[in-house]
Amino acid sequence: MGYIFTAEERIEEIRKLVATDKRIHRELMDLADKYMQTPPLSVTFHKSPAESGNIHDYFSEGPYWWPDEKNPGGPYIRRDGEKNPGRFNYHREDMEKLCDAVCVLAQAGLYLNKEEYFKKASALIEVWFLDEETKMNPHLEYGQAIRGICSGRGIGIIDTSALVRLIYGADIIRMTGHYDRETAGLKKWFEDYTTWLNTSEKGLEEKNYFNNHSNWWNTQVAAYCAFTGNEELLAECFEKYKNDILVNQVDEKGRFTDEITRTRSYSYSVFNMTACAIIAEIAYYKGVDLWNYTAKNGNSLKKCVE
Repeated sequence: MGYIFTAEERIEEIRKLVATDKRIHRELMDLADKYMQTPPLSVTFHKSPAESGNIHDYFSEGPYWWPDEKNPGGPYIRRDGEKNPGRFNYHREDMEKLCDAVCVLAQAGLYLNKEEYFKKASALIEVWFLDEETKMNPHLEYGQAIRGICSGRGIGIIDTSALVRLIYGADIIRMTGHYDRETAGLKKWFEDYTTWLNTSEKGLEEKNYFNNHSNWWNTQVAAYCAFTGNEELLAECFEKYKNDILVNQVDEKGRFTDEITRTRSYSYSVFNMTACAIIAEIAYYKGVDLWNYTAKNGNSLKKCVE
């Protein structure tokens, strides 16, 4: 199995560029050295108010939900596009830091030929996913909860879209062949998470959502399947992109119909198109051309980009 997001010949091109361009070499090294300072990160380090009481359960609160001034202490109310700075967001912030660090460190290890960067990235993965005392449980039952309304929502699964970046880095580490134990453990974690995503009530709710949420569910699952080797489900993700996402979320002008109704419509449109681009890139290295695919109703990623 080759790389998920790139090819050997492309890696060699980049290696030569990094080796011959002092500015690029220095910038990559400086960035990697910055992420070498990343402390261990875990959902267990910030005790959450998850309903389960299990410190290994990821928890977050919906970003656009606020206390109701007319009903203090009552259920929160929604203010689309306005993020509540007082929400519990520690787990999501730490996961974002983890994913950025692993993604950068793995690439630095590859292109600068420095094992220390791989070791650091692997150590971060160990704490978040593998260590019995600190690992995150492979589900998102308590993502984007709303005070006074629910303990978690299917749309909270959007939180783990950051894990696609971690997959990018973990895949590079896998290809070194030096971290087989960590790779095997991480594959098992993502196999379990993918099963939850594709069988649980919240996972299926997200899978069948009508906007960027179902698109990102599909792209996440595609990345996880590419990493774990689940070719059957990966092929289903490609088909869902072709026959569902492009057909039902895009209009004849290439606009994402639901995203343009949001208060932050440009941001959401780019966010949704990013999911399309990522799955198209995964497919490309599997010999499937989604970049140039045109759906039965004439919709395409090219139209979205234009």
